[in-house]
Amino acid sequence: MISHPVAGAVTALQKQALASRDTYELDRIDRALDELLRNPTDASTPAQHRIRSAMGHAYEALERRRVIAPVVPLNHERADHGHADARYLVVEIMAWLQAEPELASAERVLLDDLARGHDAASMARHLGVPLPRMRERISRARRHARTLWRNAEAAA
Repeated sequence: MISHPVAGAVTALQKQALASRDTYELDRIDRALDELLRNPTDASTPAQHRIRSAMGHAYEALERRRVIAPVVPLNHERADHGHADARYLVVEIMAWLQAEPELASAERVLLDDLARGHDAASMARHLGVPLPRMRERISRARRHARTLWRNAEAAA
């Protein structure tokens, strides 16, 4: 059961949160509410004192967090304005490689190695295949994968 002072403090903080648009302030209020609800039966201190105390402890916790992970302002000159992250495309391709049922297992392994950054020369050495033969395998696997990818895009 929640004591009357704690209930009053929770209600006041919830109203303050509804009026706030600042994420820092909302974080403080959230941490303060957590502190209040850790000991909900305490009726020894008035609601206003409990609010000040909880908000003060929340401030201290958030300041400790800032020391651990400081806020870094964005450099607007180097900011990425809506461009897709190239690594996302690699992840998408690798997921597609694992899920595409029409790819042969040898093609899947070959294309997966390419997506992970291996080149024809290193793959040829690893598999003990002549370099021209490895380049031919890569070319055929890419062509087949490109066709499957286009068909999948057209179907979607």
